[in-house]
Amino acid sequence: MPQPAGNAPAQASAMGAAAPAAGHLPIPSCRAVPRPAPLPRLILTRPEAQNAAWAAQFAALGIDCIALPLIHIQFPDDAASAQRRQAALDKLGQWTAIMHVSPNAVQGFWDAQAMQRWHQLGTDTGTDARANNLPRLWAPGPGTAQALQAQGFAPEWIDQPAADAGQFDSEALWQQVQTQIHPGAQVLILRGSRVAAGPATQATPPQPQDEGHGRDWLARQLQQRGAQLHLLPVYRRGPPAWDAQQRDMALGAAAARRVWLLSSSEGVQHLPLLLPGQDATFWRGQSAIATHPRIAQAAQRIGFGQIRTTAPTVQDIALCLQGFGAC
Repeated sequence: MPQPAGNAPAQASAMGAAAPAAGHLPIPSCRAVPRPAPLPRLILTRPEAQNAAWAAQFAALGIDCIALPLIHIQFPDDAASAQRRQAALDKLGQWTAIMHVSPNAVQGFWDAQAMQRWHQLGTDTGTDARANNLPRLWAPGPGTAQALQAQGFAPEWIDQPAADAGQFDSEALWQQVQTQIHPGAQVLILRGSRVAAGPATQATPPQPQDEGHGRDWLARQLQQRGAQLHLLPVYRRGPPAWDAQQRDMALGAAAARRVWLLSSSEGVQHLPLLLPGQDATFWRGQSAIATHPRIAQAAQRIGFGQIRTTAPTVQDIALCLQGFGAC
């Protein structure tokens, strides 16, 4: 098992746009341009539990936000899910690494019982053997790494993309962790599952390049190195159920030209379902900051008129927002 290595929290730089996929126009990255106050206002679209922390950080920078989640997260509590999770915990000392695909994966797996098992494993084997009996903790971006630290993990146990990575995703993470993998290595991937779609959601199926693109790519790299993969769903994703007040708030924010902060391709696909009946003119009038080029491409398919990409940190998003009218 790899020895602990220091991994400073990422201080993200602006994200360059990836090469456009077939049928997509180039999507530029943001560049900060001095802009007189007041700053443009944001619409936060992360899952409900994550929006409050982001809103507080933006408020400290003088940026006004409203929260309209585009993804609803559920944590399974059925007996079968509990048994699968317990089986993974029983093998904690056998995993070479545990990949957390998002902050939700951290929340869905590492409860008090799991943390107790982590500490017990190190205590029972002794300090010298600790590095050989505990898995590395992988995070594809700073948000997931911060969630792990908030749960109580020391930064030296966490692997994430380099601070100067062009973007934060599985591809960038692989550059940091590939030397940990050898034939026979066992990697646990904590991920989400998609809530079964109803008839209304059948109209906008996920695009292949959106859902699971980075995770599938990482799985292929691991398999090519001879690793054994174990997938464990620890949360479920689905469209939120907006009430009339939230729909009115969204339409009002859109009319006021607030900027949508988009952090999930799947969430972007939910937007036309949450705001049905809007024509192309409506969507052309909308502006968005996307935290990954694939998310930007999902917004482009809907018809957003102005889209920019930047890294998924409050600081980079704030810089992008400052110059949004000119970037």
